[in-house]
Amino acid sequence: MKMFRKDEGFTLVELMVVVLIIGILVAIAVPIFNAAKASAQQKTCFANERTVEGAYQSYLAGGGAAATDIPTLSAALTGNYVKTWPVCPTGAVYTAAFPVGGGSVTLNCPTHVHF
Repeated sequence: MKMFRKDEGFTLVELMVVVLIIGILVAIAVPIFNAAKASAQQKTCFANERTVEGAYQSYLAGGGAAATDIPTLSAALTGNYVKTWPVCPTGAVYTAAFPVGGGSVTLNCPTHVHF
């Protein structure tokens, strides 16, 4: 009596080729994803800086007193000029340059430096 044997399925070589192709695709995709993530974080940080600088100009135009440090600036702007104080996507703490006489404040991020 002859036993029926089905020759279905994949060979080891075929499976290894598929694993190799997937590995190559991952090796290409991961650096591209990381670069896109870094670019998005940088653009978000720059947008946060511009938002605070614009809100501060509106605050000064509305008759607000000039700020001299970040906590004073944050307290003055949060609520009326910005809903919440923005945070850098990487968690870095913003610093600010306050010109003498109440001119335009410049917000800076130590991680995302403007050139």
